[in-house]
Amino acid sequence: MNRRYPGGLLLAGIAALLTVSLITVSAFAGLALHAGGLPLLEVLGKPYTWSIVRFTILQATLSTVISVFLAIPLARALHRRQDFFGRRLLLRLTSISLVVPTMVAILGMVAVHGRGGWVNDLLVMLGLSRKDYLYGLTGILLAHVFFNLPLATRLVLQALSDIPAAQWRLAVLYGFDRTAIFRLVEWPAIRPSLAGAAGIVFLLCFTSFAIVLSLGGGPGANTLEVAIYQALRFDFDLPRAVALSISQIVFCCAIAWLVFARHGGPTLAAGDIGTDHAAQRPDHGDRLARALDITVIMVAALYLLTPFAAVLVNTLDGPGWLIVIHGRFWQALGWSLFIALAAGVLATVFGFSIAWLRASLLQSSRWSFATVGVDLCATLTLVLPPLTLGAGLFLLARQFTGALSLGHWMVIAVNALFALAFALRILAAPVAIQRGRFDLLCLGLGIRGYSRWKLIDWPLLKRPLGYALAITTTLSAGDMGVIALFGTDQLTTLPLLIYRLLGAYRLDQAAVVAVCLCLLCLLLFWSLEQVARLGRDGHQHA
Repeated sequence: MNRRYPGGLLLAGIAALLTVSLITVSAFAGLALHAGGLPLLEVLGKPYTWSIVRFTILQATLSTVISVFLAIPLARALHRRQDFFGRRLLLRLTSISLVVPTMVAILGMVAVHGRGGWVNDLLVMLGLSRKDYLYGLTGILLAHVFFNLPLATRLVLQALSDIPAAQWRLAVLYGFDRTAIFRLVEWPAIRPSLAGAAGIVFLLCFTSFAIVLSLGGGPGANTLEVAIYQALRFDFDLPRAVALSISQIVFCCAIAWLVFARHGGPTLAAGDIGTDHAAQRPDHGDRLARALDITVIMVAALYLLTPFAAVLVNTLDGPGWLIVIHGRFWQALGWSLFIALAAGVLATVFGFSIAWLRASLLQSSRWSFATVGVDLCATLTLVLPPLTLGAGLFLLARQFTGALSLGHWMVIAVNALFALAFALRILAAPVAIQRGRFDLLCLGLGIRGYSRWKLIDWPLLKRPLGYALAITTTLSAGDMGVIALFGTDQLTTLPLLIYRLLGAYRLDQAAVVAVCLCLLCLLLFWSLEQVARLGRDGHQHA
């Protein structure tokens, strides 16, 4: 490594990678110590295991194909229609889709698509019978597309925004029609981003837990993640849990290697996107294109916003608000806020340290190949089963201390590991660009250490750091993964409280808690992102 790189940040990046590796190894060591001989071949040889594997792959594949396929026309419509009313709201929705609490979306899906939901009420008004389609594969696909369509749209929209203005001027000069624009201008820009978008959506669906647990509808719609939870929580069958975890990791690592090692992972840009060059498009004034775009945007808005509207409507029942006077609500709110902030800060610090290390490797002719390993290590946090990590850490800690008192720290650690992949996707590109622009200048001027951080790095990286902190914090606030394993009467978060209220058929109270959780996540996201934005603007005015 060259001496111009600040050694402290390089060491911090190495320490972050080692910490992630240590936590992962420790978790599996804790499981292995209690599992005895792992009957991996025996578990994999059972027909039930292969049925779970087949369904996991099936639902993840279908969810990915539908989400990415629908994202292309929606991204094109949003890129082409800057004057559309509500466009900014939809763009913000593509940004916050990652942080929408899973249990809030599930509650909204039940209110819209359940047997007593809005869709069935409409069918009755039309003289048709009610349909049961929410639970099982159909419900899982509906929920996964709800979450991943905005994410895939944002990634495709980023690719469209990167098309140079010169290409649009050439399209105008040669009089391209709609078909030629897509074939010669848009598709070459979109195509490289599809592999990364499909890869991350597939991994998110493959490891989905709360959606399948709530909407699976029975043993026939189980995934590996849910099977691991059942083996740990209900049967306490550690050998089976470890064997299923290893199976899941092998499948996910193979997908991650095939997608990210060749094409690279997608980058999540901070701020608004898709606002450049739209007016220069030759099809901007096309009436048929306008009608199609408005139709696509309206259908997408209807699908994505009605679950939130349904949750809000369910809160209009006054007795449901009595839940806020209960001590368990405020206890859950306090734990949610504490866990979210701690996990978000930890994930952002680790993500920035690893991004700095990655940028250093890129600039080194001897070590540039190692960036693939860094990317895969960060992506690995998406494929590791959170329930397995949490259970392994718990069992290992029990050998040395009272592990029950450390439950919240286990939840924070696992949530931070899961959010780390998103933090690195947000920070990797800005850190690499900033390093490439200013490393030689800082070396020539002798600007190092804290002076460089204060004068050069912090003003330019403040906004992506704020965005990363906002994403990781709100992701942790709405998580319903590992808390399902560690949750007790004393350690309860708002998502877990919603799940318990749904199980007790207290839908009015669950809706109120869901609205409060949504407001908490939106407040955290907005305030953390806004602090960075204001700080950046203040620096510019100064």
